Amino acid sequence: MQTVTGKTYYQVPRFETLRDLIRYSVEQYGDTPAYRYHEKPGGPDVVRTYREFSQAIDEMGTGLLAMGFKDQHLVVVGDNCYEWAVANTAIVNGVGITVPLDKQLPVTEVINLTQRGKAVAFIYHPKHHEIAKAVAEAVPQVRSLICMKADVIEPELAQADRRFTDMDQVRSTGRAALAAGDRSFVDAVIDPEKISSLLFTSGTTAMSKGVMLCHRNITHNVFAVMSTIKLEAGQRALSVLPLHHTFENTVGMYMMLGFGINICFTDGLRYLVDNMKEWKINIILAVPLLFENIYHAVQKKLAKSGKLALVKKLRVVARFLRKVGIDIRKKLFHQIHEGVGGGLSLCVSGAAAIDKEITAFFNDIGIEFWSGYGLTETSPVISCNNYFVNVFGSVGNPLATIEVGIDADSDEPGTIGEILSRSPSNMLGYYENPEATAEVLTSDGWVRTGDIGYLDKRGCVFITGRKKSMIVLPNGKKAFPEEIEFVINRIEGVKESIVWGDELNRDTLDICAKIVVSDELLPEGLVGDAEKISAYLAEQLKLVNKDMPVYKGVRNFVWTTEELIKTTTLKVKRPEESKKIKAWLEEHQTTMRTMTGQRMS
Repeated sequence: MQTVTGKTYYQVPRFETLRDLIRYSVEQYGDTPAYRYHEKPGGPDVVRTYREFSQAIDEMGTGLLAMGFKDQHLVVVGDNCYEWAVANTAIVNGVGITVPLDKQLPVTEVINLTQRGKAVAFIYHPKHHEIAKAVAEAVPQVRSLICMKADVIEPELAQADRRFTDMDQVRSTGRAALAAGDRSFVDAVIDPEKISSLLFTSGTTAMSKGVMLCHRNITHNVFAVMSTIKLEAGQRALSVLPLHHTFENTVGMYMMLGFGINICFTDGLRYLVDNMKEWKINIILAVPLLFENIYHAVQKKLAKSGKLALVKKLRVVARFLRKVGIDIRKKLFHQIHEGVGGGLSLCVSGAAAIDKEITAFFNDIGIEFWSGYGLTETSPVISCNNYFVNVFGSVGNPLATIEVGIDADSDEPGTIGEILSRSPSNMLGYYENPEATAEVLTSDGWVRTGDIGYLDKRGCVFITGRKKSMIVLPNGKKAFPEEIEFVINRIEGVKESIVWGDELNRDTLDICAKIVVSDELLPEGLVGDAEKISAYLAEQLKLVNKDMPVYKGVRNFVWTTEELIKTTTLKVKRPEESKKIKAWLEEHQTTMRTMTGQRMS
């Protein structure tokens, strides 16, 4: 097995617990802004300093202990907001175990996961008020339902069900106790090896696994990231990804706080550019789709202004000048920079592959752009590009102190196999599921990621696909849908796609694709004309197939304008999408071979 361990570039403090991290941040950054947000889109800035954040955590934690939640499980669910960060951090820093739930889950799944997570308290955003009522009725084990904002709970509900309260009241209780000398939370003993977070993976409640993380897992991952990259205190980062997701939780929140970053909560995706301009955002962590949208918007503006060809030429010039030590990218492309806020200097993309051209574009114009990789089970980051090594198309070297291995017969660079990772960031296991834990965690400390890929000569990780989605053809050859989808998605007009193997009989399997087209991206003259779109896509797929081995060629395809089913981090839910396609074909009593080239509406 070929292995590589990440290099340490920077000497940074190592924290035993997240409480240590918060206290370090207060000592270092005190009265500088930790959070910035609007109560309503376009409203005035609300700013909370590192000291205020720490005080709010102490008040919340002390209040929760006064309510009897020591060592209990508590749900946190809702939109990204300051109160979410306060509640989650208070729980792990001396109260009990946090159970962050996906804010987009339907009420039935919220109820089921609250039960599975054995939560006795339910802390929620105002948008989840109706769901909170359903939880109160369906889950008697929940002793308290705490709204993140005041004046949301109806007086008659508060009177009828005393379990309902809000964070202001909990913090008020904690504030009074602290003033009276109560140090039960402030001095609470935290075991860094015991579970502190229970995070359910995406999927139905029956299929989702509960990943158990401890303080050591999360603080090691923060340490590994901080040892690999360097950010400057006072920079502003836009919080876009949901906080229940480990990437945003570990890196977008706790790592940022370790660096003294000012975290800004976006008003919503529709206000993204406005927020970037108003706050002069420097850093964005997001999924490829967001960066793809920004890229396409910039390209459209350049084409409309007639400057697209000029920018392409200037990119070549900028690359040449950098090779001789002259960097004038921000001057050359100042208008593009102003269009995305004027302060953007670093973008990090995770969760899926992104086109090399998009990576190259951002880097060419003076915005550092990195791709990273990880999973919930590794707290989450395993590898990422950095200032010293940025290989387009890869997800970079392993982070400092993290080992990556390729489970294959050869240890030669480029050999494809399952990606494994070993470090203190690896989870404790799956909650109440020893069988699933044994499948993923090896006896010598490796996590089997389920992803297939390889290491190049520089130790950079390349991902080719998912083990579970791999298509095995009758002749034994293997194809990865992700690789084929990546090429299809580069066709002009295509927004996304899903590829699968359609088994017709024992000896025949067709590679099929469902392609989502976008009117905004299609070439002129095609919009609204189904026949022309079908012919165009058929011709483009012929070109795609020419550049691939014959066995990987797409045999049948359908197209639609309806988006694929996704998680909140915008990953396609393959099983659900496959069921949807199968059900549609059965309903219309047809097959992919019969339907090929047609619109699936």
